[in-house]
Amino acid sequence: MKTAGRIILTIGDSNGVVNGGWPAQLAVICASDTVINNSESGRTIGFDNSGKKQWNALRNIDGYLSGALTKTVGSPIDEVVIMLGTNDTKACFADRQDAVPRNLAALVQKIRSFNNGDSTAPHITIVSPPPYAHDDQSPDKARGAHIRVRSLAAAFRNVALNMGCGFVNMHQVIEPVFSRVAVDHVHLSRQGHAIVARAIASVLNDRTKPLPPWDIQVEGAEMNWRPSPSSDVLGYEIIQDGRVAASTSALHAVRKGLSEQTGVRARDMYGNVSDLVYGRRVGQ
Repeated sequence: MKTAGRIILTIGDSNGVVNGGWPAQLAVICASDTVINNSESGRTIGFDNSGKKQWNALRNIDGYLSGALTKTVGSPIDEVVIMLGTNDTKACFADRQDAVPRNLAALVQKIRSFNNGDSTAPHITIVSPPPYAHDDQSPDKARGAHIRVRSLAAAFRNVALNMGCGFVNMHQVIEPVFSRVAVDHVHLSRQGHAIVARAIASVLNDRTKPLPPWDIQVEGAEMNWRPSPSSDVLGYEIIQDGRVAASTSALHAVRKGLSEQTGVRARDMYGNVSDLVYGRRVGQ
């Protein structure tokens, strides 16, 4: 994958619209790339926010992609960065939270099935949304959203791992400094957007493969291993018969047909993979 001269499409909500927001600051950091920002206040991943279909990314993703290709005069999109989910956690959607990660997975599938200028599908990085303020500092429409948005980080990480996407846990990045970089219950200051942009750029520009897991042991249908020493590991891939058979964030897997041709490798936040390490049988 390229690290310069890329076409990067950013898909966001009101935090992406603001002057000097994270897409604009990402463009400054990644100065050798072209950043095309498609953000809109009120946008969700897959709900008609306030009954407005035009705010539903899942309904409108083809338009975002075709619009970006028009701006590049047909040059393919290399990277898509999605930072959505804030509006999907509003109080009016509280009883529909199970649908949010499913909608995100469907959005990823739509991006991959789009005709990307007759090129390969773009690499996709999922960014979990930053925090909300607690209820005593938020309007009624955001009641309980600070709890719901926190849970999206783990759910989005699982989508990224299972679908081979990059991932940035922006909730974790921003939460310790939220009180200093928030201008209201959910929107960030220029300083906050700078933190977001740097975190995303760090992942987009990473081409260093992680260190592999170690001490892989196979006993019956169970495989266990020690974690990769690398700090940016998203999860692990079980490679069986030359293909990815499963992905997991745990340090073990249970599968039928484990053999000496079954191995484990680490995958980092961008999608770089470690060397493949095969297991040794124990307990025989």
